[in-house]
Amino acid sequence: MIKPITLLLCVFVSNILFAQENSTLDEALKKAIASENLTGAVWSTINDDTITTGAIGVKNADTNDFLETNDRVLIGSVTKTLIATGILRLSSQGKLDIDSPIYKILSNIAFDNPWKENNPVTVRDLLNHTSGIEDSRFWQVFSTQSISTTPLEYLFTKNPAVLNVRTIPGSRFSYSNMGYSFLGLIIEKITQEPYENYLDKNLLGPLGMESSTFQFTTQKGEHMDHRLAMGHFENGITQENIPMFLRPAGQFTTTAKDMALFAKFLLSDGVINGKPFIDKELLNQMGNPTSTESYKNGLKSGYQFGLSYRDRYGVVGKFHRGNTIGYRATFYLFPEQKKGFFISYNTDSETANYEKFNTIFTNHLGINTPEKIKKKDSLPPNIEEFEGYYKMNPVRFKMFAYLDLLFNSIQLKQESNEFLVKSIQQETYPLLPVGDNLFRKKDRVKPSHVFYKNDNTPMFSDGLVTYEKVSSFYLGLLWLSLILGLVGIIYILFRGFYLLFRKQLFKQNQIITLPFLSILGLLIPFPFLLNQSFLNLGDFTFANVLLAISTGFLPLAMLLGIRKIWRNKTFKIDVIGVLFILQWTVILIYWSVIPFRLWI
Repeated sequence: MIKPITLLLCVFVSNILFAQENSTLDEALKKAIASENLTGAVWSTINDDTITTGAIGVKNADTNDFLETNDRVLIGSVTKTLIATGILRLSSQGKLDIDSPIYKILSNIAFDNPWKENNPVTVRDLLNHTSGIEDSRFWQVFSTQSISTTPLEYLFTKNPAVLNVRTIPGSRFSYSNMGYSFLGLIIEKITQEPYENYLDKNLLGPLGMESSTFQFTTQKGEHMDHRLAMGHFENGITQENIPMFLRPAGQFTTTAKDMALFAKFLLSDGVINGKPFIDKELLNQMGNPTSTESYKNGLKSGYQFGLSYRDRYGVVGKFHRGNTIGYRATFYLFPEQKKGFFISYNTDSETANYEKFNTIFTNHLGINTPEKIKKKDSLPPNIEEFEGYYKMNPVRFKMFAYLDLLFNSIQLKQESNEFLVKSIQQETYPLLPVGDNLFRKKDRVKPSHVFYKNDNTPMFSDGLVTYEKVSSFYLGLLWLSLILGLVGIIYILFRGFYLLFRKQLFKQNQIITLPFLSILGLLIPFPFLLNQSFLNLGDFTFANVLLAISTGFLPLAMLLGIRKIWRNKTFKIDVIGVLFILQWTVILIYWSVIPFRLWI
């Protein structure tokens, strides 16, 4: 009789302790939600086979309904982990070879790939964001023109230039929403049905994710779901879900419990009801890159099959974050300890510190802290070769390549027994040598960066961003061009207003009339842009056309000013201001910045 009583007491005490732990977690999350001015969140944890769920805050700021644990949410790019799992399922069934070139599956859509003979884009490249194509275009993201059934082919046939391959496929990570949308198209080609239908039946069904769907859902109208939490921005501004062009990259409705079931499966051996569902070897490769340049040079971090390796808060795990209009989400796995967590916030805030919640969960789950790799006493002997300036290659967005070159380039500089990384947008941080060409940031436990050479060009990578050494003289010229262009604009503005005040601006031989008016013309689109929803930034709208016209007229006005100078055969100091602006606009045209056509 003593043994049953002892067993009951143990169960009773463990239940009390478990409830206390969850109460502590719930309180910590509530405080964090309040301090970061978020509307609400649903969450779940997985600890071995134990699933815990919870909800905090408000479901809809307009109605003040509270979130409940079984309410549905959107998870943005965490959808990619599910899409990748669907692809691995097809591979495990023998229906798809993940190393197959895409042209063998989709012969009607071709990549512009300079390396296609030896390095065609494969399914694996799309899964790993190593295809070399850019992330997305404005029209694919900020648009209200999409409907829930827009054919996925439209993403690549409207403007085939989006399929330009910029780096050797398989060699470098560059996040691409288009790449995962391509995977949705591949699923449709293999299965001969919409990818949403196929995955709902053949992936979510077997996983027991009964409250989840790849189908489009929203809070109002034809596809209304009463359980779907409303999306929000800062200050409680509500935003209902709308259809997206890149839906395989970010369209998924789920619950906290379903995501815990998904995490539980990914932490398993890939078997469901005693039968293999996904090859265990493929599951184990998720988050463990093997093909990139950085991996081949010794760095283990990066992205593979829908998850990235992540070294933060003194712990190492596999991870994916996501955001979509009105929502953000985080999905974290710790395979060695069979633990993980999921959280989706129904607020898309630009100021909130979402990383705070990850620390709360890792502390609550008691994730093991590996011992930090020790710092070496000296830097590698060839380290001087890597000092200098670096540019990102590739960049995520082609439209912003010029701005990335100017403002996201970094400087590497040796100082004492550390290597300093300096940039305009981030605080300077040191890298500590840990052996060979590997380095570690101070807050990491494993090697976080690698230095190597590619065709004798010094390279630098953290597994997710790759930098290529660039001439400081070249960067200096670009900065000089920018500064001179801005000086020219300021001068022409002051000079133009002065001549306007003196009633001399519109005299027949005045050379800065058109340059001055073209600069003022840049202000014309702004009232229309401010009255236009940001969701229409990629659409062919009146405001966006005005922006294209005003930015396109700027270099033309400078040329007309120069032409008037040539005709008058006179030289004034105003010429210098016009020339300063002209040279800068030529640079902007070369980098495809102007005319600023957001719908292209």
